[in-house]
Amino acid sequence: MTPHPMPDVSNLPCTEADIRTLVDSFYGRVRQDAELGPIFENHVDDWEAHLAMLSDFWTALLLGTRRFKGAPVPRHAALPDLNWPLFERWLALFRQTTADMGIDTLKQAADPMAERIAAKLWNVYQAQAQAQADMPAPPSSLPPGLVQYGESPLFTPENLPEKLKTTHTTKAGTWGLLRVHSGIVQFFVDAPPHAQAIVTAGKTVVIEPEVPHHVEFALAGSFQIEFHRKEQAG
Repeated sequence: MTPHPMPDVSNLPCTEADIRTLVDSFYGRVRQDAELGPIFENHVDDWEAHLAMLSDFWTALLLGTRRFKGAPVPRHAALPDLNWPLFERWLALFRQTTADMGIDTLKQAADPMAERIAAKLWNVYQAQAQAQADMPAPPSSLPPGLVQYGESPLFTPENLPEKLKTTHTTKAGTWGLLRVHSGIVQFFVDAPPHAQAIVTAGKTVVIEPEVPHHVEFALAGSFQIEFHRKEQAG
């Protein structure tokens, strides 16, 4: 009988023990936090079991294990009275924990994953609230029949024009496709029906012609806007 080959762990960012340390340390901070602590304490009955489940969740994401069987998105979407600053606080504590652990490969792998998780949960939460209020979410892909004719500079928190941080519009016939390269960008539609989106690295949001809107960095990074218009006949 041929033995199974040992898995190659040389390219893994951390060990399971590192992840358990991360989970225990991070949620120890969360439980002590004035804003986040009461939310978690009100919804977690068995912390030992919860931490074990979270360790399985993070080992699945970072190491490819298959023990985790939960469904975190519906559970979080059902929580009342969430807001984006709470997710920002969660991310700040997470990044502080990974930094304090001093394992660069773990931090480089886990921090972007945490950002995507926070953005996903918030977008689901927002979509649910917008659906209940009959508010459409901003689209993430352009309609057919458009061609790109230009693009903006690469924007960062240091060079983002004040105009983009306040209500403004594109000109008639011009569609924008905001593409986030790194970090997290908040996109707001400032006219009825009001809407917003949290856009993470690799994701896009559509800016429709003459629709008032503005943008903010929720997490430092960079984005660019492509400009599109209808393809000219002939």
